[in-house]
Amino acid sequence: MIRVHCFVSCLCESLKKVPGVDQRPFYFGVWDAEFFVTERHRLAYHAERSSPAFFCEWFERLYGTPVRRWYVEAETKTQNQNRLLALLADRPADRKILVMLDLYRLPERENKFNQDPFPHYVMLETTEDPESWLMQDPDFRWEGRLPKQRILDSIASPAVAGGYFFDERSVRSARDDVVARYFETCLLEHENPFTAAIRGIVEAHLQGRDGTELSELKRALREIPVLAIRKYAYEHGFAFFFRALAADPAEFDTLCDEVDTLVKTYTTVQFRALKLAMTGELSLAPGLFELLDQQHARELALKRRLRELFHAWRALGDAERARILAAPPVIP
Repeated sequence: MIRVHCFVSCLCESLKKVPGVDQRPFYFGVWDAEFFVTERHRLAYHAERSSPAFFCEWFERLYGTPVRRWYVEAETKTQNQNRLLALLADRPADRKILVMLDLYRLPERENKFNQDPFPHYVMLETTEDPESWLMQDPDFRWEGRLPKQRILDSIASPAVAGGYFFDERSVRSARDDVVARYFETCLLEHENPFTAAIRGIVEAHLQGRDGTELSELKRALREIPVLAIRKYAYEHGFAFFFRALAADPAEFDTLCDEVDTLVKTYTTVQFRALKLAMTGELSLAPGLFELLDQQHARELALKRRLRELFHAWRALGDAERARILAAPPVIP
């Protein structure tokens, strides 16, 4: 399945390696994960106040492993670099070290969104070559060696600041009751903040609110693709429940198609907003808002089905649960 959130993908890369541990529930927190709308009514996937604290807290609750911060924002880049060097030098084999870097400063790496800057979490290890580090980028399904200094330069970017570590050895399977609480926390059943934010941004630019101009709408919505892919997290949610319930795989495929439609329609939304910004034709606005209405309804329907599956999963008796777990899974 598609990876959808760099910090979450780094944590889940370790979960996949542990027998009996299912990483898919952790993606419940991604479909409506934190994003920002700036004072200039611009969509932003990252801001100075960005924090993965929510995921750190729930990772420990679900899987029993604390995710600790090593980066100290009150200190200088040099001090934090020295802390990273010490962590890497003394890293136990089962310790994962995450760092935020500016992927734009590593042009040899894929940056499919062409963002400048592009804050992004990866995991680092040293190698036998003191001038080369191993970088793991689970979100983009990439792993390889890069020059140590090039990586340090990307970490030194003023656009990025952050780093965490955790130990794989203490990972355990999530209890059903904790998974249930996490699901209840994450499922915003009657609202879709991302679509609502896009609508608000378009309205602000149409009205010239806070000094905005319609021509700025292209810039205001340029990060739609970065955020839209988070909606693929619904596939992980459906996969978890369909596997746990041994439900019809044909319906699973249908729901995944609907998720795919949801994600790809945001490209159409962005295109129509761009056309509105470039032409200034206000007659295009109603069609754009109608498309956003369709997105809102489509996502609410996906959430309703998730809720139904969740209730069915919670209603399983121990004997039925054991029988399903013993059978070959209908969803891999």
